[in-house]
Amino acid sequence: MGMSRDEAILKIKKCLALSKSSNENEAATALRMAQSLMKEFQIDPDLLDIVEAKCASKVTKTPTSWESHLVRMIARAMQCKHIFSQGHSGFGIKSEWIFIGVDPAPEVAAYAFDVLYRQVTKARKNFIETTLKRVTVKKNKVRRADLFCDGWVESVQGLINRFFTVTPENTKERIAKYMQQTHGELGKFTPKDRSSGKTLSDRAINDIRAGRQSGRSAQLSHAMNGGEQYAQLESKA
Repeated sequence: MGMSRDEAILKIKKCLALSKSSNENEAATALRMAQSLMKEFQIDPDLLDIVEAKCASKVTKTPTSWESHLVRMIARAMQCKHIFSQGHSGFGIKSEWIFIGVDPAPEVAAYAFDVLYRQVTKARKNFIETTLKRVTVKKNKVRRADLFCDGWVESVQGLINRFFTVTPENTKERIAKYMQQTHGELGKFTPKDRSSGKTLSDRAINDIRAGRQSGRSAQLSHAMNGGEQYAQLESKA
């Protein structure tokens, strides 16, 4: 069975590392192998460190504004590009966010989203079961829960920004090049905002404030993984 593209990329990276060996013969052999694989698999050496990481979403149609906002904040802090992908699987609709950037930033971004997404959905569920338990009209309950999530997401922006990832100056250009080669032309969507165009009442503002208060329980701490520093988000709740 032949080598896959992903396997070839890993092999190329190992060969390039060996090409820096003090043993001249070993270094030359490794460099030739890397060049041969890049030619065979048509891999741009300038994009070798541009990788993707995926994380699941519970969205069945269009992402909400608060979820999209959370993704944008994380992507910006990690200097990544983000994509929303949706399709059908054997279990129904499969939705996921894809972070694209310089290795290992996308993996960190995906991990951060996964942990925060679990926290905010748990907080949302608790808000619905307590504060909104007497709200009988479903659309009103959903809208107020969204406002709560808006506030929750706003409150963690400062924490995420502390983990701003420094990348090479040409990162945006290289990511754009990768996107063009790998994903081509992508469609666009407008996040679902159930409060768009509506004047916020005092009750709505209180829902947002409740979300901000809940979001303050989120914490950022450092974790080490494979020699790289990762941002681990945990909740006191």
